[in-house]
Amino acid sequence: MTAGGVSVKEVDPKTMQSKLIPGLYFAGEILDVDAYTGGFNLQIAFATGHAAGENL
Repeated sequence: MTAGGVSVKEVDPKTMQSKLIPGLYFAGEILDVDAYTGGFNLQIAFATGHAAGENL
């Protein structure tokens, strides 16, 4: 994961849809997720991608 990107405050965590622009979804490295992931950043990418895909 990298620092910077779309603020998670602007994204519905259940659907990964933008709170500002309906129909726009985010997943993975585009999100501003900067935490101790312990090498599990792929899990964050897979989980957010799955959530976005389930809600299209």
